[in-house]
Amino acid sequence: MLIQFFFMRKIYLLLIVFCFAGADASAQVNFNANTAGSVPPYTGNYLFGSNAGIYQSWNIFAMADIEAGNPGRNIKGVGIKTMHQPLPEYFFADWGYDVYLNLFAYYNRLGIKDNTIWFEGPTAAHKDNTIYPGCSEPSKLWSNLYEPIWDGGANGTPVNENNYLALYVYNTVTRYKQWVKFWEIVNEPDLDNSVIGWKTPGAPGNWWENNPNPCDLVNLKAPIYNYIRTLRITYEVVKAVDPTAYVSMGGVGYPSFLDAMLRNTDNPAGGAVSTDYPFTGGAYFDLVSFHYYPMYDLRYVDNNFNIVPIRYSDAAIDQYISRKNVLTNTLYKRGYNDTIYPKKIFICTENNIPRKPFPGPDGFNFIGSDEAQRNYDMKAVVASQLNDIKQLYIFSIGDSKDFADATGPFDVVGFYQNLNGKGPGPNANDTIGPYLQQYNNSGIAYKTLSDALSGFKADTIRTKAMNMPANVRGGAFKNPLGDYVYVLWAATSIDNSEAASATYSFPASINVPAQMYLRNWDYLQTNSSPLISPQNIALTGSPSIIMAPLIITALKPDTVRSNPAAYFSFTLYPNPVSTRLTIKLHAEKRQTLSIKITDAMGQLVVNVADNTTYNTGDNFIQVPISSRMAAGIYYCRMVTVNGNRDQIVKFIVTK
Repeated sequence: MLIQFFFMRKIYLLLIVFCFAGADASAQVNFNANTAGSVPPYTGNYLFGSNAGIYQSWNIFAMADIEAGNPGRNIKGVGIKTMHQPLPEYFFADWGYDVYLNLFAYYNRLGIKDNTIWFEGPTAAHKDNTIYPGCSEPSKLWSNLYEPIWDGGANGTPVNENNYLALYVYNTVTRYKQWVKFWEIVNEPDLDNSVIGWKTPGAPGNWWENNPNPCDLVNLKAPIYNYIRTLRITYEVVKAVDPTAYVSMGGVGYPSFLDAMLRNTDNPAGGAVSTDYPFTGGAYFDLVSFHYYPMYDLRYVDNNFNIVPIRYSDAAIDQYISRKNVLTNTLYKRGYNDTIYPKKIFICTENNIPRKPFPGPDGFNFIGSDEAQRNYDMKAVVASQLNDIKQLYIFSIGDSKDFADATGPFDVVGFYQNLNGKGPGPNANDTIGPYLQQYNNSGIAYKTLSDALSGFKADTIRTKAMNMPANVRGGAFKNPLGDYVYVLWAATSIDNSEAASATYSFPASINVPAQMYLRNWDYLQTNSSPLISPQNIALTGSPSIIMAPLIITALKPDTVRSNPAAYFSFTLYPNPVSTRLTIKLHAEKRQTLSIKITDAMGQLVVNVADNTTYNTGDNFIQVPISSRMAAGIYYCRMVTVNGNRDQIVKFIVTK
């Protein structure tokens, strides 16, 4: 079956290449998300994500600095590797489609990639002004949605310029495709003021059995079939320009809305299936982007009909994964199970809990504390990877108000304290002013985890082999070199408390080293990484990061047996290092080597030597740790001139 899968995948890619070879002539795609093989597996690394924000006195480049970190400006950042943000049509109309090219190139230099972008905001000239029955305001979608998508290049582009959405998507994707992996259409299309989306089957007006009323859809004000039409246009144009990208609804919250998308077409005659409109909405997205804020769900009704709050981080994690599972089941029931139609990929584009409690609708405060927030953000990263959520974007980079002035949960969900008025300046060239951002503990924790896990992927088999008891949670993560990092914590279980304790011992079957490094959530500040035994590890409700010591050997045994005279080895010290690294190279005979240092993502950081000859015996090579090398994991790699011997050693930089 595996061979057959890769064969079919190859055929699919060849078909795509063939289809797009003539894109300038027609560019029309001949498949959709119901077509076998149409959803390419996402093989990229999990990337630590956040939502972009707009804050008074911060220009977009300075914001990128405090998101990703910029060693050249001595800014540590919070470890962001991917961003979620809009590129509205009305913004491009004012500033031109090229306005953000420099920003996204800057993102890339800082290590931010595979971004998620949503389309929204038609210009006044392109907006649909239809007021649907019962509504008090016009549609928020584009006019001319039912104009043909393609015109074969009649006016200089393969899309029909009279289809305003198609032209906007085409102009955007052609410019930004190298930096964007996921494209959404309209943020939160199912947002409703009346929370009708929560109604269960049988309740009046529920969305499981009725189509949403356009007037209830705050961000659409249009029928669901019009929204499916925007998805269809977006899907066709994105896939024509970049068949490796993914298309999604823009951050849904209600499973009932997803179900309505899967049973309606883009037919303006009520979304009915017809000859001209044979496919329901699931044919026009290959990714489910969802938003989830668990503070709204941390309670249940007991057998005596009492409301019981469960305001602790592990309950929040359970609710988060439960929502993903409900969405998955909704898809499966409509055939998106890899049997009838291809399964959908999942990302979560908004998620967090506040660090301050606020009153809820049932007499209980929402969850809200500094400790709960930082624990939740770290645990959500682990849970996302273990439950096949490809990316997670925390909302948001900074608080929007001072803690004392906050009036609602979304005022205090940032990695930084209130950023307004604390930046170097609002313009792109305002880089001489001070950066006055101050970490929240969630930002410290996120950066600590990002540095430890970047380049690693969840290993579900290893996680299962860890045999964690019921009061211990976490997972194992592995990089391409076979190194493991473990994240573990004691499961919280007390309302309004993050207090928890447990001990964990690694089983002998997974053969971990006799000593391991331990990092707590605040490693970014403490730089403390003590060696501990892998037995009887004391855990709290806050995640601990546990990793093997750096093993200073990478020699392939068969190399020694076949040609002992070619043997060479090297060690690195001090390790961890902060200012200067010494490489001790031992060669049995003269060796011509290239020596390179890369970061955890495999990007070249320092080119130490190119085809340089070293004498028999011990050679000592000094490598200063430059300001460009942020704290984190790095690899030193030695390769012989003919490439037949290749050794890699890991080391840690501390600041």
